Amino acid sequence: MQDFKFAFRQLIKAPGFTAIAVLTLALAIGVNSAIFALINGVVLRPMAPVRPNEVVNVFNCRQNANHDYRQFSYNEFRDMRENNGEVFADLAALEFAVAGIGRDHEMRRSFAFLTSENYFSMMGVQPFRGRFYSAEECRPNANIPIVVASYGFWKRQGGRADFVGSTLQINRQPYTVIGISPERFCGASALIAPDVWIPLGMRAQLGSAFGDSESMRDLANPKNYTLNLVGRLRSALTIESAKSRMPVVSQRFSAMQTDIEFQREVQIQKPSRFSLSTSPEDDGPIALIGTLLMAMAGAVLLIACLNLANMLLARGTARSKEIALRLALGASRWRIVRQLLAEGLLLAICGGAVGLILSIWCNN
Repeated sequence: MQDFKFAFRQLIKAPGFTAIAVLTLALAIGVNSAIFALINGVVLRPMAPVRPNEVVNVFNCRQNANHDYRQFSYNEFRDMRENNGEVFADLAALEFAVAGIGRDHEMRRSFAFLTSENYFSMMGVQPFRGRFYSAEECRPNANIPIVVASYGFWKRQGGRADFVGSTLQINRQPYTVIGISPERFCGASALIAPDVWIPLGMRAQLGSAFGDSESMRDLANPKNYTLNLVGRLRSALTIESAKSRMPVVSQRFSAMQTDIEFQREVQIQKPSRFSLSTSPEDDGPIALIGTLLMAMAGAVLLIACLNLANMLLARGTARSKEIALRLALGASRWRIVRQLLAEGLLLAICGGAVGLILSIWCNN
């Protein structure tokens, strides 16, 4: 204890050195913690769905060309959901938009997902509070103004107990909050965390958010190719086995295409956590970027430690006369080393504490 008291007094006597040393260590720890939190949340953490190995994204492209990808119409979605039970246990539709979301005069541009009624059940999640929307509320042009708020949005709004049942403004139109999604749930994508989920039946009202013409706001329009599809494979089916059955699914899909020049085929792929593209994407480059970020974070910490070591060596050199005098007065070498270690430990504790505060602030 006496060593720590002496070390504390020594650090107080050199406020400039102490402040720079603590700040150097704190910044290194804070940056590393923030980068790791980002990589953990985006790359390492498992996907939100229950049994994520069964979840696939569904695409369609020009037959035998592997290009000219497009989204699906609502009619195509309903037909595929009803007639491909040998491959999919369930099939859901979603579309994303950017809209003005808030309460009273506190509005901000944010992401919203429009989904079919079975999206949440297919993902295997239950509402944190309230309920999810029904098939009646998702039918084309139902125009029932309800939303499910994300857990994060609810917390940012104060986490009020009476939030379910309250009114939100979306593009200056009132919507009733019927439920709150589970914590950390953002669907199969880590790229976009929506503030609200809206039933597909409200698409006509939100058409302006997509820049659509009046005719293309109608979800029942067979030319309205706006939906992304995500499916859950049957429990006994691997993705390789499912791909082998895609020609049959493609035949059924092509049978619907009576007014186009080229026949189209259906493809499936594991969901990309970092893309909302209408064509298949690979997460490999993002994983590589995550590895590089971790390496850079480690390099930052190493440089900070080397700088701190150099500062301590320079301080030790400046105190050489003091140390020589203490040795001459009978202090043992172990006692001096112990006091120097106490100074280093105090710096590490202070730097770590400030770094922890910085990392919490960055993560928030």
